[in-house]
Amino acid sequence: MWQRIQTLYLAIAIVINLVTFTLNIAEFQIEEQLHEFSIYGLLDKSGEGMLYSTTTLSVINMLSILVSLVVIFMFKKRQLQIKLSQLNLFVQVILVAAIFFMLDAAASQFQLDTEIHLNYGIGILTSILPMVFIYLAIRSIKKDEALIRAADRIR
Repeated sequence: MWQRIQTLYLAIAIVINLVTFTLNIAEFQIEEQLHEFSIYGLLDKSGEGMLYSTTTLSVINMLSILVSLVVIFMFKKRQLQIKLSQLNLFVQVILVAAIFFMLDAAASQFQLDTEIHLNYGIGILTSILPMVFIYLAIRSIKKDEALIRAADRIR
């Protein structure tokens, strides 16, 4: 199980998804105020607390982590592993789309006459990067399956 490359790819995707919980996705600068947008929501840096909650992003991210863990431990069922990895890739795409949707919804919380500056942080990259590793895992699982089938034909 641990000697297979797809396990490494999925473990890297899990670690990156876990890191997403700690990083800021974007920062809003509205006049003189600075607000941080993370996977938990829009936080005011001046101490007012949560301005806009995005618990759905946390749930989607945790779902992606859980599916990756399940895929790692289903190493004997490669066809199911491929299907679950494809589902995981779809969940990750939904996460990125939801992040941009929630960013737009959080920006619309403010008055229209104020100028809003949006600066993306490293957190946006850590939400996109697991898609690459999940795709690489899918490719590696398919190569394993092809190798096993070729060996079965030889017998």
